[in-house]
Amino acid sequence: QQQQHQQQQKQQGGPALDKECRPSLILHDAAIRRNKRCLLAYHAYRIDKLRVLRWETSGTLPPPMKFVLSEAEVDFFNEYDKLASRHALGGPMSSLDWNADQIPPEENFIQVRVVQSGLGRIETEICGTVELEVGSMHYLPRGDVEHLIRSGALVQLSGEESF
Repeated sequence: QQQQHQQQQKQQGGPALDKECRPSLILHDAAIRRNKRCLLAYHAYRIDKLRVLRWETSGTLPPPMKFVLSEAEVDFFNEYDKLASRHALGGPMSSLDWNADQIPPEENFIQVRVVQSGLGRIETEICGTVELEVGSMHYLPRGDVEHLIRSGALVQLSGEESF
């Protein structure tokens, strides 16, 4: 009887699937496909966050972020930064500041506090030369200090934290 069953399987081109196994195989396949969709969505979410981070930090990956990213994600960030920089430097719109705010500011002047030492003096268009010492607070044009805020050297103060 067992030999007959084996001959039947050979004639059919392989082992015949039992009716009991088919539902479990379908369920297993559906679970694999769902897990794959979830992993791809998670991966796309992290890549989108890296793209946003590039524009928020002007292409500088913050040191704490390097420890939570995989090597492939760090490579993606660096390659995306090279691509964005190359695009920003060439072409008819190369004079634009590509790292400026995406949303227009409500006010041209902002209150800031210096939190990083060694900044020295900066030259502003309107206020002239300003000495940036740790702990000092200033009311400066947004465009002149925005890059320092992004790098973490200055902190923008809200209305409650004013002088």
